[in-house]
Amino acid sequence: MSKKNVKLMIATPFVMLAVCGGIIVGTGAVPVQKISKALEVVFSADSSHGKISEIKYTEKEVESQLDDGNKIVYPSFGLQYATLKIDSIDLEAPVIFGSSEELLQQGVCQYIGSVVIGEKGNVVLDAHCNTFFLNLGDVKAGDEIVLTTSYGEFKYKMTESKLFKETDNSLISPTKDDRLTLYTCYGNLLGPTEDRLAVICELVEKKFYN
Repeated sequence: MSKKNVKLMIATPFVMLAVCGGIIVGTGAVPVQKISKALEVVFSADSSHGKISEIKYTEKEVESQLDDGNKIVYPSFGLQYATLKIDSIDLEAPVIFGSSEELLQQGVCQYIGSVVIGEKGNVVLDAHCNTFFLNLGDVKAGDEIVLTTSYGEFKYKMTESKLFKETDNSLISPTKDDRLTLYTCYGNLLGPTEDRLAVICELVEKKFYN
């Protein structure tokens, strides 16, 4: 056997290993990137928790008086106007009026089709399941949820949780009773899903500052 053939026989296994390795790395790039991105989002959310006390409430935009004489403030889109606190899952997060992908990285977002905190009806808040609402499924019946604004403090009690589809708007629609609905994606931390988890809470106490 010639020296050339011997070298070829020795080199062939290494070439095959290199090719296979390249294929594995190439096919694994997308999942790794998704996991890295998810971790970045989680860590960014955790770091922002420590800065909540530094966030200032939005200056008064439009002040309005309710039928009972109490005053509330209608916030502008994209600005924080409240803080959400759930002690049972060690959560304290800013509440931002309106929702977008950018805003969801900054805090819990309010569906603008729902009532402003303090008005009668359904206050609807959402956040990513891998950031601020990572442990939303651990909230139990009877747990207290507190929303604090520049004009008052509103306490709720968790009554039930439900799973629903993205296309089902019944749980985020207006209601005649005073309630708080928290919801997030369910069942997939790393990608899109049609399933949603809703935590429904009833108002138990409201205290206006004015």
